[in-house]
Amino acid sequence: QHVDNKWVSSSSEIIAFRKVLLNPVTANQFQRFVSLKGDLLENGVLFWQEVQKYKDLCHSHCDDATVQKKITAIINCFINSAIPPALQIDIPNEQAKKILEHRKQLGPYIFREAQMTIFALLFKFWPKFCKFRSNLDSDKILLALERKKGKKMRKKEG
Repeated sequence: QHVDNKWVSSSSEIIAFRKVLLNPVTANQFQRFVSLKGDLLENGVLFWQEVQKYKDLCHSHCDDATVQKKITAIINCFINSAIPPALQIDIPNEQAKKILEHRKQLGPYIFREAQMTIFALLFKFWPKFCKFRSNLDSDKILLALERKKGKKMRKKEG
């Protein structure tokens, strides 16, 4: 719903968006969609999903070594990457530092702030994505996104 040209979200929209991110097919469509909007947004989708898997791992009561490996993998991929830039997701440097400082503390909340930041950032694109996909059959969404990406690449080259 729109109020003074600002998107006001209801809990049902937040839940719907969360379901999209948890569904591999729609998450992939959304990831491709946001990749056209900014360089790190695509990684944000992957980060959010990996943190969900990490939290599931914590709740499954698996051994500490496995949990620590998952923390390290997420950090090496998104927070302190060997591939520049070190920070591969769009979060404040303070949040990244905090995660690095607490990397040895096991538990489901180490990435909580960063995941909430990413969710809020991605959620801004949710209305545009809904509008975009409402005009297409689900099997045509990725094709349409590939076309848009091609046009964007040609603009960069041209």
